[in-house]
Amino acid sequence: MFEAEVTDIREASRQQGRSVWQISLSQTEFTPGATGVLEATARSGTKLEVPVLEVVRDEDGVMWHVTMKPLLEGTVVVGRVKTVAS
Repeated sequence: MFEAEVTDIREASRQQGRSVWQISLSQTEFTPGATGVLEATARSGTKLEVPVLEVVRDEDGVMWHVTMKPLLEGTVVVGRVKTVAS
């Protein structure tokens, strides 16, 4: 488990009318191919749980956490790695 801040977000693609997002964090314990969850609290106080479907590293070395839900830049998250790619 680790705490980080969302530093960037981009729409990676659209699948069956739904957006697939890539989220970068100020730090991460995820590795490429890993899955898990990002937990955050919305401004309204609602608890959010965003599954991480996979993690990819781009050509600049940035780790992108692939999700089906966006999180705003600046959002503080708690990351929990569930599976690590072998």
